[in-house]
Amino acid sequence: MQPFQTVSLRYAKAHRLKIAAGRNDFNELIARRLPKSLLRSVVEGDRVTSEKSSIKSGCSAEQIAHRVKPIPPQMPCAEVFRLLMADADIMHLPVLKDAKIVGIVNRQDFTLTYTVLYGKEIYGRQPISALMDAEPMIVAASLAAETLNKMLVSAGHGSMLKGFIVVKDKDYFGVGSVMDVLASVADIMSDRARELDIARERAEQASISKTNFLASMSHELRTPLNAIIGFADLVRKESFGALQPPRYREYIEDIYQSGDHLLGLINEILDMAKIEAGRFELNEDIFDPSMTASRVLRMLQPSGEEAGLTFAFELMVGAVPMICADERHLQQVLLNLISNAIKFTDPGGTITICSLLNEDGSLEIQIRDTGIGIPADQIENIFEPFEQVENSHTRTKSGTGLGLPLARAMVEAVGGTLSLTSCEGVGTCACASIPAERVIHEEPKAGDAADADGESAAA
Repeated sequence: MQPFQTVSLRYAKAHRLKIAAGRNDFNELIARRLPKSLLRSVVEGDRVTSEKSSIKSGCSAEQIAHRVKPIPPQMPCAEVFRLLMADADIMHLPVLKDAKIVGIVNRQDFTLTYTVLYGKEIYGRQPISALMDAEPMIVAASLAAETLNKMLVSAGHGSMLKGFIVVKDKDYFGVGSVMDVLASVADIMSDRARELDIARERAEQASISKTNFLASMSHELRTPLNAIIGFADLVRKESFGALQPPRYREYIEDIYQSGDHLLGLINEILDMAKIEAGRFELNEDIFDPSMTASRVLRMLQPSGEEAGLTFAFELMVGAVPMICADERHLQQVLLNLISNAIKFTDPGGTITICSLLNEDGSLEIQIRDTGIGIPADQIENIFEPFEQVENSHTRTKSGTGLGLPLARAMVEAVGGTLSLTSCEGVGTCACASIPAERVIHEEPKAGDAADADGESAAA
């Protein structure tokens, strides 16, 4: 045996290079798209056959395993080689002694070692126990394919190449390879991707149907409602003559106010439907936000004073810059924010509207109140459609819970942000921030600059 041992040492380097090259080929094989149907190899006595089986999604190690007949550890390597050459689909052979698992033969490693120069002469008559892996990975038949995949990856490159043995009720069941696991996991991922696509399509279709329904219903409701509001307005203005008796004036005022309130709710629902459908349109223009805020304040001041509240209108030092945005949307944002402040501030409280120019050039419009405040854990929830804070005020004040979600969507449509800070029992501050790129700073006129210089010189 001494000459053969010398030859074996002489060609050890070449042997290692062949193994490395073979593993590279194996890695390339794994990298390719794996088929969804793999061959299961079965050894029946001394005859090797193969049967096809499709690996289905959500399978376990039992379904992946190849039912390969085990070989004894004393089987000569030459006989093992002939067994492997008889069926190219056999990737691993389990080695059992007295029904106990003692090792596994990896086709690639064994073949590269056995076919090296003088390999047959060295190993042909030796038992397979000399070349087998005596510490195989053993997994339960019930183990999920995805879990098995994670185990193989975490175990490292070597374990992925060696394969594994599957046991059922503590007895040998079959063998498997990383290719089997990858194919199974690929099928699972493919099936899940299809399920997600179907679910997404159904959700999108449901959203479109809902949006179309809301838009249609809103239109059907607004058409007669506008007629009711219009005629009620004409009657309350006594366009058709004096109202007799006087209490009719109160009735018609109630009709007008209720109709106007209902129209506002319908418009909010329609706007939310447009936002969710991605059909929200901007009519941008350059305007003075302080003028818009003043107009909103004048509209809401009577209801605020009726509730026993005081308003404060604070502008930033110097002129408020112009902004490029949708003025109607900003007006609606301020209406929603100030209306909320009025609703949730007790008599004797104060509501402050102010503006602030940040260092980064963005413009903030703040609505501060001394109301009941909002619990910290509910601040983000109230930005969800139809969500409201549960308290005595919400039970007595009407609303759909769409005001804040709409306001945030309208501010975000121009690249801004809407945030709330609040302290229970102290008050709430709503801050609408307009990004710097939409803030327009007017240059001072030449005459104004000259006047300012003259005043400075006189001083």
